[in-house]
Amino acid sequence: MAENRQAMEKLARRVTDGYEAVHEKNYARARQLLEPLVPMLHNELKPNVKLLAYTAIAQIGDRQVQAFLETYEQLKAQTPGDEREQALVTRVDDMFTVLMESVAEEENNN
Repeated sequence: MAENRQAMEKLARRVTDGYEAVHEKNYARARQLLEPLVPMLHNELKPNVKLLAYTAIAQIGDRQVQAFLETYEQLKAQTPGDEREQALVTRVDDMFTVLMESVAEEENNN
């Protein structure tokens, strides 16, 4: 039982550290902490919008465009549960829009 509790505390600390790393704009560290947790803490039956949003922010901040697009696709399939989650989804939507505008601009310049 104590082992279980320690494992849960370690997992919670990793999530919290990942979220803090996003706020500190340490995107590489945030990705390292959060990406491995997505398959464990998010699934269709028990979605984790907050984790997906923070992971997407870390990925685009670390210039991992393909990973960002994959996470964004998962995120868009979810319904935010409250205003805070909606705000996170909106933030990621804005990042997606900026990315697409940058791609279009780059294509127009070539």
